[in-house]
Amino acid sequence: MLAYVFWHRPYPQVESKTYEDASIRFQETLSRHPSPGLMGAASWRIEAVPWLGDQPGYEDWCLLQGSWAMDPLNAFAVVGERQPSHDTVAAQMAVGAGGLYTHIWGDPCTAATSTVVWLTRPRGIQWQPPLEAVRASVPKATFWRRQMNLGPALEFAVEIPGSATIPVPDGWQARTIKRVRLSA
Repeated sequence: MLAYVFWHRPYPQVESKTYEDASIRFQETLSRHPSPGLMGAASWRIEAVPWLGDQPGYEDWCLLQGSWAMDPLNAFAVVGERQPSHDTVAAQMAVGAGGLYTHIWGDPCTAATSTVVWLTRPRGIQWQPPLEAVRASVPKATFWRRQMNLGPALEFAVEIPGSATIPVPDGWQARTIKRVRLSA
């Protein structure tokens, strides 16, 4: 399983409620008429992150069966019944960036509130042993690893329901981001 993660924020003059409603409509339309290989999609309001100019914004997660599902998702998102809702939210978006992450462990997080800890390991070390230790101490966490350095965010994402924390391995960089799932 892969996750296409898309971070975005609206133009300053666009009200948050208007932007969130447009994002929700797009996610709902995409879910009703999914592209081949799309397993699920959701949006979260997030705290400030460096890859959005150190401003708060939004984070969309599209769970895919594999990399082959990227082309259909890209094509399906902007045609048919999905096009009006896509075009509405896209016209309100000031900044956007995406990344591709592969699933390592755990069930994808669907909690209404959650935390994502973005991690980067020191160069030259194996990532599995330190993250297995984190996994053992936080059994409800979901682990993702960036693919082919695609995207502006850090190398690993650890999703945790609620506002729990994780033990950060020695020498690793971490950025903890709180998020709230958007819903109608």
